[in-house]
Amino acid sequence: METEKIVTKREGYGVNISAGKPDSLRKVVTTFTTVRAYDGQHIGVAGQIGKADDSELYKKAEAALSRGVPYPCSLSSDKKQVDNIKKIIPAEDIVKASSSLLSRIEQAAPRFTASNKIELEYVEKEYTNSKGSHLKYAGNNLEVTLVFKDKKSANIHDFYYQHRGYNYNEDTIVSDCKMLADAFLNEVAEPEKKLPIAIDSGMVFARVISDLIPEVYCNGAGKFAGKIGQKLFSDRFTLSVDRKLANKDINVPFFDAEGTPDNGFKLVDGGILRGLLSNKRSAGMFNLPLSASASSDSFDSVPTYGLEGLHIGDTADKVTDIADSFIYVAITSGGDVSPDGTVGMPCQLCFLVENGKIVGRLPHRNLTANLFGLYGERYLGSAKNNLFKSNCGSLDIFG
Repeated sequence: METEKIVTKREGYGVNISAGKPDSLRKVVTTFTTVRAYDGQHIGVAGQIGKADDSELYKKAEAALSRGVPYPCSLSSDKKQVDNIKKIIPAEDIVKASSSLLSRIEQAAPRFTASNKIELEYVEKEYTNSKGSHLKYAGNNLEVTLVFKDKKSANIHDFYYQHRGYNYNEDTIVSDCKMLADAFLNEVAEPEKKLPIAIDSGMVFARVISDLIPEVYCNGAGKFAGKIGQKLFSDRFTLSVDRKLANKDINVPFFDAEGTPDNGFKLVDGGILRGLLSNKRSAGMFNLPLSASASSDSFDSVPTYGLEGLHIGDTADKVTDIADSFIYVAITSGGDVSPDGTVGMPCQLCFLVENGKIVGRLPHRNLTANLFGLYGERYLGSAKNNLFKSNCGSLDIFG
């Protein structure tokens, strides 16, 4: 019998915001332990929240083998440790920092009230197995997610702002929020000429990512069935599981839930579909390379699939290197993708960008296009969203 163990520790500090003020502080410290046992054909899983008795968990996992859940045993002996803890805000100062930030935002955008939360999280994840593997990651990050409501509006909310990463600069966040507030109040007419569309990176493609799950693809379902090796998208389009790139902005371990280290696996390379999301079960079943995409629905479940590290490759340093005037889709919710790849997305909030600056709010619109066309001949590229001074992710640009 072979075994593996994963211990995940999370320490989070969340400041809830109501009516533009810190409302409460929530501190959550959790430890999850997962133990898996393998007999060469089957898997047994046991888990525990909080302090765990390893010997008892191993016994439970071994006993669970009798359930006959098929799963291959494919353990490695990798060893690596990464400490990605950064100096952001001391945990004890997060309420003070939040209060100062919100006070300045209220002065900069007095017509709006802010709500939602500011979160600081520390994560430590450790993987070991009976083959001698030992992987350990420690990291932290900050997320400022603010929802703004115009005091004169009947809407539940009007726009939102999100900054995440390892850096915190109060001045840039205040500046960004003021810019959005001013642009929201400045209603502008539809541009006379056709402009490119910009949307948060992956927002469109995420709607079809389940079609890259092996059980879907290999059973002939989904929009990509039978198309591995075919050129489906633009030469500029690359989709990879790359935790090294992802963890520049967010707190992502370098290995997945099965202890597979990141290898920069490319699902789409230069527009050509090269591979699928995979875990050890699907890799063995369908003769696929591992993409380091294993995840767990819970601490005591059989591995499934996750999107950690999934990343559309940037084609430029900043979005204004691709286009300096475009329509920026700030909020989209709802919509769907038809079997032939036709995308329908209602865009509830759009801004006009001219010469690299957000200048005003445009009327609502619907985005309707074919997925293969959007990331094909209409795909101009992806790059950092430098419309903002702080880290607000990347944008995909379509012509």
